[in-house]
Amino acid sequence: MWLRVLSDHVTSAWIRFDALGDRLRAPQRGQSMVEYAIVAALIAVVAMAAVQSLGGGIAQVFQNILTRIQSIGTG
Repeated sequence: MWLRVLSDHVTSAWIRFDALGDRLRAPQRGQSMVEYAIVAALIAVVAMAAVQSLGGGIAQVFQNILTRIQSIGTG
């Protein structure tokens, strides 16, 4: 009788252990979401740095274009 009880406990523990292994081997979606968020943040930082460093130069180009267009109308 005690052998049957021991066998049932071992079987129950093995089933729980096997289920835990299945959960640990399952693909983890949360990790990829964090990776996407990090990549998006890095892209945003690079874009802000590019706009800030190129902003003055771009503004000057548009100012030159505006000056030339205005000089065409007056000349």
